[in-house]
Amino acid sequence: MSQEEQYLKEAKACFAARQFSSASRYARKVIRRQPQNLDALLILAQLAFEANDFKDAESKFDAILILEPNSVNALRGKLHLLETLQRYFEQIDILNCLINIFPDDLELHFKLGMAALQIGNMVLATDKLNYCATNHYDNAAVKLNLGHIYKATGNTQLAASYYHEFIVEKPDKKAAGFWGLADLKNYIFSEMDKVAVINAVNNPVQSDASLALLLYTLNRIYEQSGENKLAFDAMVQANNLLVPLKPFKKTLFINTAQSLIHTNLTSRMAVSEHPVPIFIVGMPRSGTTLVEQILASHSLIGATDELPYIERIALTLDQAGGYAKQLANLSQQQINQFQQQYLQESAQYFSEVPYYFIDKNPNNFLHVGLIKTLFPQAKIINVIRHTTDNALSVFKQYFSVGHNYSYSLENIKVYWENYLALMEHWDHLFPQDIYHLCFEKLVTQPDDQIPKLLAYCGVEFETDCLNFYQSTRPVLTPSASQVRQPMNTKAIGQCEKYQSFMEQDYLDFEEINAKVKNSLLSEKSNQKRSI
Repeated sequence: MSQEEQYLKEAKACFAARQFSSASRYARKVIRRQPQNLDALLILAQLAFEANDFKDAESKFDAILILEPNSVNALRGKLHLLETLQRYFEQIDILNCLINIFPDDLELHFKLGMAALQIGNMVLATDKLNYCATNHYDNAAVKLNLGHIYKATGNTQLAASYYHEFIVEKPDKKAAGFWGLADLKNYIFSEMDKVAVINAVNNPVQSDASLALLLYTLNRIYEQSGENKLAFDAMVQANNLLVPLKPFKKTLFINTAQSLIHTNLTSRMAVSEHPVPIFIVGMPRSGTTLVEQILASHSLIGATDELPYIERIALTLDQAGGYAKQLANLSQQQINQFQQQYLQESAQYFSEVPYYFIDKNPNNFLHVGLIKTLFPQAKIINVIRHTTDNALSVFKQYFSVGHNYSYSLENIKVYWENYLALMEHWDHLFPQDIYHLCFEKLVTQPDDQIPKLLAYCGVEFETDCLNFYQSTRPVLTPSASQVRQPMNTKAIGQCEKYQSFMEQDYLDFEEINAKVKNSLLSEKSNQKRSI
């Protein structure tokens, strides 16, 4: 056995025993003698991944794949890395390579379908998940996610059918299926459904997370039958169960918002560069998906998703020494780098990048300063809904990822107040650059509001924007069914049926609403931004 072989044997043994320091030492000894030793490179890549050094891990996986494009271990290692980083487009490329090698591996087909679902490629997602179902892939998520796909594409009946199949086939996971039905928003629960949900709620053998989903569902059922007190109680119980499971990092959020409020940025002159990103921000459940659907119906505006790319740049800055501090001191080189990074990532959604494209991530209200620093030409639309209606809509909604403030009315108030304070700050720094759109005006005066919205974005009015509900584009948010209906006022005044149960909370949210009307939605503010 050669010296290199001995070192490699030691490296593998140490890695298997999770003696990572020793494994690294032996693997590097191999690389010094044989720089292209694939086994040693693989160990170093895996060690970098274990240490959360994702950049180094990716470079080493890539080095292996250059030398041996069909290296299964490197492909699977890079796939795991991309899954961790939620880079779905690249996952699809790797999964296609692996499927070429293992065409009968149903798990790979399932993962390909799930990655396609994440980027809104419903044709590929449907094809792969149906392939898994046809071939009896034993994974509960297949039927559930087929339901999600048909919900996103507007086929409520088929979505409900798959959710029911999931409930029957996986009774131990029925809570997710019932919440899928509830989250369709326009599904009418039967008496049989109601009995099944109540029986499941009373079953003591289940997790708090499952019980919470059932209680959210019960809230919808009681709302439909007009039993408002029972609906409110179910909603409160559901949220109380999730507060300890999904803790809100309140202090961190407040500190971040306050540090940004005290950050002074220099407004950069808008440039006529292609493409022009349109950022739709605001509270969740405020009408951001409706605005996205209206704009996406325009022939010159392309749609993407709730993109995480601005948030990732903000995280990079935060890790480099504090978000607000780094933002205030960005060099032109950094600005150019982040511009390019964001545009390259966003371009993955298009075969040909349009002149205007939408980034609808409500959380980007935190990052308006970063957006205007990177893209002075960017359009920013802040959607504002009546505060109490909005808060209750958030409180009734289960968010699978993020929004941990939403499980407490007190935390929702904290979030709203800091959101308002931060938007007032951005409005002061970038006067006339942010379009504050009142949801209630939009749905009651669409013929007036939609042309104004399009004019702010810099495009001519098109009738298709009034007929947004006829669009066939997939919608991945909870508002999927609602934005496929003509404009209506159903969402206005929803809080009134809960007013008598909310007591002080109701008064507090109404007070916040008055502040909003006196600042962002005031007549003075509107005149400043008049088109």
